[in-house]
Amino acid sequence: MNSIKTDYSFLETIIFPPTLGVRILHHVCFWIIFVALHFGYSLPTLTEVISDPRFTLVGVIYFFKFLPNYYLCVALYYFLSRHFRGFALGLAMFVCTILLLHTFNTLLFIFVDMTFGLETMPERFRMIGELHLKLLRFEDPLTWTVFAYDLSELELLLLPATLKVGKYAARQTLLRQKLQNEALSMELKVLKTQINPHFVFNVLNAAYAKILPISEEAAEYLQKSSEIIRFALYEANEEFIKLEKEIAYLNQYVELESVRNTRRCMVSFIQEGMIRDSHEIPTLLLITLVENAFKHGVHASRHPSFVAIKIFVHPEKLECSILNSVPERSPEEQAMAGQGTGLGLANLRKRLEIYYPGRYQFETVLQDQTFKVTLALPLTAA
Repeated sequence: MNSIKTDYSFLETIIFPPTLGVRILHHVCFWIIFVALHFGYSLPTLTEVISDPRFTLVGVIYFFKFLPNYYLCVALYYFLSRHFRGFALGLAMFVCTILLLHTFNTLLFIFVDMTFGLETMPERFRMIGELHLKLLRFEDPLTWTVFAYDLSELELLLLPATLKVGKYAARQTLLRQKLQNEALSMELKVLKTQINPHFVFNVLNAAYAKILPISEEAAEYLQKSSEIIRFALYEANEEFIKLEKEIAYLNQYVELESVRNTRRCMVSFIQEGMIRDSHEIPTLLLITLVENAFKHGVHASRHPSFVAIKIFVHPEKLECSILNSVPERSPEEQAMAGQGTGLGLANLRKRLEIYYPGRYQFETVLQDQTFKVTLALPLTAA
């Protein structure tokens, strides 16, 4: 099986629940414990009102307000991370979090005032409530001190935020480890079946010398084949590769396929934009998509076919689209073909999710007798 293994250990199952129902149960239990602990911690300072059920209800609601606040902050982070990075993202999240805290506090105090009356609440609660219910005025600095209280409540969001960051870091580490293990496993399989590379190159060089006097075209084809083998053996061992090298390899591969299928396949390769030395992408990312196009669009048919490749290099972004013809198949053959291509593309999507979480676009569209892949990703290492 070619897909990345997703077997979970017992500890991973506890930290990362495999089903949505179990995940929801974990979240519900966490927030019940969160509210119970914080409410219980505040009780010794409020002995004079603990017997009042109204205050008990208000106290529980007060701590439960962090639940929607937290999830809105998470949603905001996913949204803002697509537009900001680094310090700008941190500053935007800080401002949005304070504003959310202030909004939920204000709504809580409005509810308490309309339902029970702030005057029935403990003195400190009433004073803070009155500050939140006052209109903010630039000429009155006292009204702006209410944000100091909202700022102090950030510490109550630290625990769920820390757990979220810790789970994210652990998940990324596990995914990278699984990807590396899968790569090592595949490399071992290759090593077990491959012939000594030096022997292969010596044979190719000898064949090149014999063929050159007979046909320069055939000799050139053999030389390009040798360069591709050399690249696959020696250049494709790292996780990331210079974009220039990847595209050079891609050009050679497309040239060989063009010669091989010149009579029945139209191949177009358009590349625009300037490649910088700092531009890097995951190794063999583009070639996987192009190989998929030739394998399932050209080699799977005896009829005229086509492959159209477009690569646009921007200063901080790479855009690529690959359109290929698809041979006519019966519904059963289409299902089998879908199973064959799905695993490779699924693995590629997993690599993108590991290297560029939330920062890439990858779409596939099967329509009529064409298959199109579009890819956009940052031109920096993860």
